[in-house]
Amino acid sequence: MKDNTSVLSERRRDLLAQIGQVPVMIDGTLSQRERRRGGVRAMVYHQLQRWRRGRNDTRHVPSERVDAVRQGLEGYQRVQALIAEIACLDERTVLGAPEGDSKKKSTKR
Repeated sequence: MKDNTSVLSERRRDLLAQIGQVPVMIDGTLSQRERRRGGVRAMVYHQLQRWRRGRNDTRHVPSERVDAVRQGLEGYQRVQALIAEIACLDERTVLGAPEGDSKKKSTKR
């Protein structure tokens, strides 16, 4: 039977391998905009928006690259979730499993 530390280490290696399988990562949000002329929709275009150096950075996304950008955004979200899980595993490895309710109990006087 495996001890808890080796199970956590094995899970961590598995998560790192999953991160390595993500082909593209792009941080940001894909927005669809439309340009109107005379109240009629003339054109639809896409923008990639994200915060860079404390400012909103916007880039035009050509229509032929929208699907690739969407995949990159999904990849980024997936990696973020995997990293959060690794952080939880590392915390359990370093500090051990949480002990029940650690909230301080009040005493009546």
